[in-house]
Amino acid sequence: MMEMEADMAMAAEYLGYTAFEIAIIMFTFFFAAFVKGLAGLGFTTICLAILAYTVGLKKGIPLIVVPGLISDLILVYEAGYFRESFNRFWRIYLFSIPGVMIGLWFLSWASTHWLTILLGFVIMAFVGYALFSKNLRLRTHWEKAGSSLSGFSTGLLTGMTGSQLMPITPFLVSLDLPRSHFIQTINSFFTVVTAMMILGLTYLGLLHLGAFAISITGLVFVYIGTKSGNYIGRRFSPAVFRYCVLVMMFFSGLGLIIKELWLNVM
Repeated sequence: MMEMEADMAMAAEYLGYTAFEIAIIMFTFFFAAFVKGLAGLGFTTICLAILAYTVGLKKGIPLIVVPGLISDLILVYEAGYFRESFNRFWRIYLFSIPGVMIGLWFLSWASTHWLTILLGFVIMAFVGYALFSKNLRLRTHWEKAGSSLSGFSTGLLTGMTGSQLMPITPFLVSLDLPRSHFIQTINSFFTVVTAMMILGLTYLGLLHLGAFAISITGLVFVYIGTKSGNYIGRRFSPAVFRYCVLVMMFFSGLGLIIKELWLNVM
């Protein structure tokens, strides 16, 4: 028994994370994937809201890119309407690429302290939008310009913080897309920026072998969580669950800001 515990400790140390951190990571993957399957989005932001507390932002971002990519592809496949979404929103995908590259450049040298605070504000902004916005509609003639701007700016924030939701989510919601088209478009966008994150993080040396191994292991939890959430989401209204998750995310974002400001004061 002692030898088994010693082997597990050595394996965890080799991966660069403690056994407790790995357990938290796997639970985070399942929970965030469950929410994504239920609501169609939120995997990376929920993951980061939890992982920023346990392993830190720069160690947490590389962990989520591979599981995030798989959960995106599952929903892209199941949503349908890929050709229609691509033909209408190709500007979003194209302009997100330079945004991610510039964001990763900031991530490579900027202080984790300020990036974590930025992540906290991004999370709170998304929750505030999701809870309080009503009847937001964008005029049709602004759609092309909005696609380019939202693609680039969301790519920039993704590269800097790992969060992929703002401002792409309110932009797409303002177009009043059918649910399947919305899920297809936003998860196709997630797929593009996540693929760019994998390439960029590998180039910067942040996606090391240990993080990649944990990400691959976590795919089981991501698959189960995504399929479970998608199954349940088709059978009941997720309004109460969505509200609870948003409140949790708000206090997580607020907690990140308070923690970083408190540590800076100390």
